[in-house]
Amino acid sequence: MRQIATIALLFVTGSSVAEAGWEIAFLGGWTAPTFEQTFTYQPDLALPTFPGIDIRQEGEFSLKARGSFAFGGSIAYYFTDFFGIEGRVDSVDFQIDTVAPSFIATAELPAPLPPVSTTLDLGQGEVNVERLYPFSVNLKLRTPGAARFVVSGGLSYLPSLRLDASQELGLGVTALGFQLLQVASVGVTAVAAPTTPDESRWGFNGGAGLEFDVSEKIAITIEGRVYRFKQHTFTWEGVEAPTTAIEELLLDQLENELDPIQLEPIYFQVTGGIVIRF
Repeated sequence: MRQIATIALLFVTGSSVAEAGWEIAFLGGWTAPTFEQTFTYQPDLALPTFPGIDIRQEGEFSLKARGSFAFGGSIAYYFTDFFGIEGRVDSVDFQIDTVAPSFIATAELPAPLPPVSTTLDLGQGEVNVERLYPFSVNLKLRTPGAARFVVSGGLSYLPSLRLDASQELGLGVTALGFQLLQVASVGVTAVAAPTTPDESRWGFNGGAGLEFDVSEKIAITIEGRVYRFKQHTFTWEGVEAPTTAIEELLLDQLENELDPIQLEPIYFQVTGGIVIRF
């Protein structure tokens, strides 16, 4: 028992081969974003000459992010065996799934004609987010031993965030007749709203993990890290020019009433890799 205790003590406190100096790390893993948004768009314009038309939305638009592969690297300098400064860059990708509602239009015709109705299913839209490449400068601490607990955190800078979203939307009734009710639709895209140069670029990161020495110059590592940046705003605009006066009127209403996408980049990633000391 005494021999086992001695070996454990040496492993934790006395078997460290790391020391002050440089190290580089190469990491790969998975990211888990937290973005989710739902919003309602209720078009209430119809044929100006026929007031008895009702358009209602069934369900909500929803956007939900899901994780994807992440990788990155860092270079750190330790002033002592336990304290250093780190610069790192990460490459993070995530996907956004969309769900679109349907629109039900109903028109009350003069008696004795029965009401007519139609349903417009918009289908699933598409949202693409470019890979994120945050740069970070962190303070880094680690415990002694061949099995080390490591924590680091600091400022992060996000050079750009581009989101391209496309969705078909119901606009309103454009034709009405006996057993005929036609609802127009138009494609829209979301684009980045104008921002000041400094807006939404700075954030912070923090993480913790373990390092296991395998030789004097090499260790393996696993860590969890969270990133958070300021909110980005994306507004909607029409893809194609309207072809009729009523479609133009409806499109103007859409751009005024459809809520913008408010995307706040917050995500957690788990990565593992190799550390090389020199």
